[in-house]
Amino acid sequence: MTVPAAARQHQEERAAQGKATAAAVRALWSGIDPEDLERSWLTRAALAAELIRTGQLAAAASAEPWLAREIGPGEGAVDPEAAVAATGDLAVPLLYPLLIALNRLRRGFSTTLSILSGAAFLEMVTRSLIADAGRIADMAGMIARPRVVSYVRVVELPACARCIILAGREYTLSEGFLRHPRCDCTLAPKRPGDGWKPVMPEALFAQMDEGQQRRAFGAAAVKAIADGADIGQVVNARRGMTTVTRYGRTVKATTEGVTRRGLHGSRQAKFQKIAGNRYATAKTPRLMPEEIYRLADDREHAIRLLRRNGYLF
Repeated sequence: MTVPAAARQHQEERAAQGKATAAAVRALWSGIDPEDLERSWLTRAALAAELIRTGQLAAAASAEPWLAREIGPGEGAVDPEAAVAATGDLAVPLLYPLLIALNRLRRGFSTTLSILSGAAFLEMVTRSLIADAGRIADMAGMIARPRVVSYVRVVELPACARCIILAGREYTLSEGFLRHPRCDCTLAPKRPGDGWKPVMPEALFAQMDEGQQRRAFGAAAVKAIADGADIGQVVNARRGMTTVTRYGRTVKATTEGVTRRGLHGSRQAKFQKIAGNRYATAKTPRLMPEEIYRLADDREHAIRLLRRNGYLF
């Protein structure tokens, strides 16, 4: 049994709320005067804030009815207004689209591209604020229900690689929710004895077609995962991606997992201490998956390198 249908529906409705609110706010932005960006946006900012707050309230208000149906009444009902207030003041987030557009203009970009840059940021921050308000309400409602002992991350496609590798992960209620801008993942409550199993990263990856996989992970990472590389290791490696000179050429490597405790570092014999770094790191660089495929003589060689660099268990 996978994540309960109600939890998936809750996630879909929350994402739809964010999308609809973002579209309304972006439409408001599209009406600004190209000849007077500052004045025209500042006169609209109050209405944009009202639209966002309305969307946040709708997202936060959905938490209590959903949890009441799934878990039962809590020790207290969720206050949507409090959840919205916890996301912070909107003055700065709504000023940034204007600053971005003006900065682009000063750097020589066209007015059209500058306005589009501001619009992209505005859409991202709106969707993030909607999701944050909803998740705060969800968490509050779960904590108010003693039967809930943990929560599971619910990820629905399309999603980014960072979210996919966290799909199905279970957290205690004291752990914060990891999210990035525009992340629309939600939470599913778990009680002792619940028999359902979460959808794991590998299952989500298998549901994606080749084009979706390449867009989310990159071509080399898709090849590595298909050959059995751990999906989490492949994605996490990109956080510390860098270039180093080894083997007589410049290669792509990563600083992730290279200490003695890391998957790559634990398999190395020689370590070095670098100034400013509290941990000793492996002398041999940890190659990125795409570099492994570029250097490997054949598939077997590539798999050996994937294992040596900590992508395979």
